[in-house]
Amino acid sequence: MKWGCLLIHGFGGASFEMQPLAEAVKRAGGTAKCITLPGHDSSVTRFRETFFNDWASYAEEQFVTFSRDVDHAAVAGLSMGGTLSLYIAARHSPAAVVSIAAPIHVYRIIPWEMKDWRLPLVRFLRFVRPVWPSAPRSSASQEIAPWRGYDGVNLLPQLWSLIEGCRSVGRMLGNVTCPAMVLHAPTDRTSPPSNAWRIITSISSAVRQMHLLPVTEKITAHHLLTTHRETSGKIGQLVTGFIKDNITKL
Repeated sequence: MKWGCLLIHGFGGASFEMQPLAEAVKRAGGTAKCITLPGHDSSVTRFRETFFNDWASYAEEQFVTFSRDVDHAAVAGLSMGGTLSLYIAARHSPAAVVSIAAPIHVYRIIPWEMKDWRLPLVRFLRFVRPVWPSAPRSSASQEIAPWRGYDGVNLLPQLWSLIEGCRSVGRMLGNVTCPAMVLHAPTDRTSPPSNAWRIITSISSAVRQMHLLPVTEKITAHHLLTTHRETSGKIGQLVTGFIKDNITKL
C-alpha cells in the first residue's frame, strides 16, 4: 500500500517551510510532495500577478495529480497552506487533511482578534498603496523558526485576496468529511487561535482531532510551527501518526 501527503506552504512563503514535515513523512514510509504556489519563491513582481484563486486552483490540480500516484493521498499545509488543504478536502476525498496554524479568518473585530489594527483597512488601502513596507524578521526569529519568502514588504491586493479567500473556505468547512487534524499554537499572533476551534467545530468529519501546541519563547509570532525548534518534531509525529492510523482503516 503506497500512501503519501501533499504539503502546501503559506502566504508569501516557500516549500522550505514544509521540508521538516516532508522528511517526517518519508521516515514514516510515505511519499511527500512539497509544492510551490504560483508567484511564490520567485519575485515580488511575479507575486503581484497572482491571487487566492490562482493558489487554490494550482493546489487542487497538484492534489489531483498526486492522488493518481499513490493509493491513499493526504493533504497538509501550514498557515494559508492549511486553508488550501481544507479547500481541497471540501472538494475531494483525501485520505486525511491536516491544517497547521490555518486561518479561516485573518482578523475579527468582535471579538477583537487581529495582528495589526490596519487589517480591516486593507480593503481600501490596497488601491492607495498596494505595496506596503514592513520590518524584516530578526536574525533571532529566523534562528528559532526559519522561514524563506517575501520579507520586508506587504502586498495589500494579495493580502486582501487572502482575507477574502479564507472567508470563502470557511463557508465550505461543512463539506469536509475525511479524517481531519487541526494543529495550532494557543499563542499564535498571526492566525488567531480561535481559528482552530472554528475549524474543528465546523467540519463534518467523523474522525477529528485538535492539538494546541504550546510555545514558550517570546521572540517569534508562534506561527511557523513546521520549522519552529519547539514544535517541528512534534508536528511530524502527530501528522504522520494521524495519517497512518486512518489509512489502515480504509
